[in-house]
Amino acid sequence: MVYPCAIHSLRLAVLLLVILLPGTALTAFRCGSALVDIGDWPVEVEERCGAPDYVAIYPAQSVAGLGVTDIVEHWYYNPGPHGLIRRLEFRNGQLRRERSLGYGFHPSATGRCSSRFLREGLSEFEVVGRCGEPLSQRIYWRSYGHSRYRGQGAGITVIPVKEWLFEFGANEFRRVVILHNGLVTEVRSDDKPR
Repeated sequence: MVYPCAIHSLRLAVLLLVILLPGTALTAFRCGSALVDIGDWPVEVEERCGAPDYVAIYPAQSVAGLGVTDIVEHWYYNPGPHGLIRRLEFRNGQLRRERSLGYGFHPSATGRCSSRFLREGLSEFEVVGRCGEPLSQRIYWRSYGHSRYRGQGAGITVIPVKEWLFEFGANEFRRVVILHNGLVTEVRSDDKPR
């Protein structure tokens, strides 16, 4: 026989578990058999997770007359086609965010790239991992409307944007890949190679 008090206690325990688990998942995660926490130093993360498969560095803040005053590093780990790519974001020497992306790929997939592969939503690591380094690249700052965040200029958000140029042979137009925060947001055709 199940007592009403026991059912109530069980429901309360399940509710607490559901409430507490997401908070735990946001502050720590497993890297092999080790635990990595938000706020860890890059060297601590590398000791626990090994060297990243790819690192991208972005300017995060620029001050007139001083230049870039803050950078963001994206570290990518590729577990292969049966696991999700993990992106770790470091800012000011601290792990700030962990994000799982799409499924990984086998290292032998490098070089298996066509213009049809390039699409919105890919990470910079997936593009470089399959297509290699771009033919050319540039970075610039773009401002976006009114910011949701107080204290950022006159309500304007300014972020770095990367543009990568890829070539796929004499019979195809070059492709310009536009990246915001390490993710492809647009792919457009450019001039044919000369």
